[in-house]
Amino acid sequence: MKNYIYTAMVLVAMAFAACNPMKDTLNNLTPDPVPARTLTISSSSSYETTDAANTGISAMLNKMYPQLPNGTKANVTYSYKSNTVKPADSTFANVQYTVTASDYTDGASAVGNGNNKNYSAAQVLAFLEYKYPQAITAANKLVLLTYAFFQSGVTPSSGTLVTEAFLLQSAGWQKIYLLSPAQYTVLGRGINNAFVSADVSSLASSLNVTLKADPAVMLTVKLGDVKYVTYKYYVSATVSHQKIYVLTYDGTNWSPSTTLAFLKQGGIWIPDPTIYYTMVSSDYTNLNLPSVTYNFGTTTNRANVAQYKSFNISATNGTQWTTAEIQAALVYTLNLRFPNAVANPQVPYIITYYAYSGKYTYVPLKFFKTATGFVLADPQ
Repeated sequence: MKNYIYTAMVLVAMAFAACNPMKDTLNNLTPDPVPARTLTISSSSSYETTDAANTGISAMLNKMYPQLPNGTKANVTYSYKSNTVKPADSTFANVQYTVTASDYTDGASAVGNGNNKNYSAAQVLAFLEYKYPQAITAANKLVLLTYAFFQSGVTPSSGTLVTEAFLLQSAGWQKIYLLSPAQYTVLGRGINNAFVSADVSSLASSLNVTLKADPAVMLTVKLGDVKYVTYKYYVSATVSHQKIYVLTYDGTNWSPSTTLAFLKQGGIWIPDPTIYYTMVSSDYTNLNLPSVTYNFGTTTNRANVAQYKSFNISATNGTQWTTAEIQAALVYTLNLRFPNAVANPQVPYIITYYAYSGKYTYVPLKFFKTATGFVLADPQ
């Protein structure tokens, strides 16, 4: 009797399985993939350079987020190990030097200024290498150099007397940003043209305001640009130092911290190869220069974008821009800003522009550089 019961049970089970309409569906079920997303992370680690940050943060992401799918992005904010660069000698009296008449003559063969008692932007760097050779000069040597600067069509033939700041870095002598007496005055420190101990806590904010107010800086600024700013620090009537502070442009402000983008690709986290660019005032001006013949837009809408620094997409009075016209203007801007860009389908260029549609908004658009030029990614 038992054998009959077991046989019956097996037959019933086989029949149920054979007629189960969900069998194939159940067998083929797979877990839903984790959707790609963008993480926002503040790193507790600090780094001395961007290269060091890229290496360290990539390792951290691979350790902490190995499970996230390809296409996931992470924006990681970190601080520099030191926002101050310590000059080899910061004593104010020791970092100043004025080029003499004999300097112009004695160094002419090395510098290339001939019989001229002035230097161009390139020649002044050559003079510093002649005067303070990198091979025998301490790293981070700071020099406040007074000399006659010459630029054809800009200065008199004899040059214009200027004082500029230069720092010896691993790549050689580099010009850095020097605060002027007028800028100290705006910040309330015009008496001594120097900061004091009470200014330390607000130093980053003060320098941010100063850089943002300088059109020579802001007309060409790009996301991620780094500025070495040197300023005088007053200790006493007999002691002052020249210090250096490092700031990075985050798209809005000059900040003592910076944010890097990372991408999960091929199963590992890597620095995001995307090149981000936000149009600045001069870019809109460049869309309506009298000396240029344009193959996009109209005389009216180009004049409007140059005046208001935004693309009007709402009007019907002739100042409006079509989608195709905006895209052509962005390609024109990318060619101006990245003239040496190499064709690479793995490197997106995301350019952000200002648009007006009754209200102002920032609009990002992605392009790739191909053998034939910049092309829109995923055109509709």
